[in-house]
Amino acid sequence: MSTPYIHALAPVMVEKLKRVETNRPGTATELQAVLEGIRVLENLVSMGEELHRVQLLALLVPTLVSYLLDEHAFSSAPSASKGLHDFALQNLMRIGPLYPAAFKTVIGAAPELKTRLESAIRANQASSKAKAAALLAQPAVQAAPTIKLKTSFF
Repeated sequence: MSTPYIHALAPVMVEKLKRVETNRPGTATELQAVLEGIRVLENLVSMGEELHRVQLLALLVPTLVSYLLDEHAFSSAPSASKGLHDFALQNLMRIGPLYPAAFKTVIGAAPELKTRLESAIRANQASSKAKAAALLAQPAVQAAPTIKLKTSFF
C-alpha cells in the first residue's frame, strides 16, 4: 500500500479509535472490535515509509496511551477496560523497541504521554511483583504418594 493511502486511512482510524477513550468497550465483542482497529493502525505504521514513521506513530502512540488506566481506576474497571489497558500497554512496550528513534520523538514531544506511560509501566511491574510474591508465599502442598508399599521388610 502506498504512502498516500496510508496517510488518508490512518486519521480516519485514529478518529474512530480516539472515541474509545471516552466510550470504553463494555463487552468482549466491543473490545475485540477496538483491538482489531488498533492492529490495523499498527499495520499501517509498519507499512509506512521510514520517512513518515514519526507522523504515523504520532497517531498511534497517543491513542494507545489514552487507553491506559491509572492504578486507582484499574482495580474497579470492568474487565473489557482492563483488557484494553493491558493490550495497549503491551503494544506500547513492543512498539518502543521496534521504532526507538520515532517512539522517543513522539513521547518526548508530549510529556503527559511519557508520564502516563511510565506510571502504567510502574503499576504493571508492581502488580507483577505482588503476584510473584503471592505465588512464592503459598505453602507447597505435598501430594500424597500414589504407590503404597504393602510389604514390610522388618
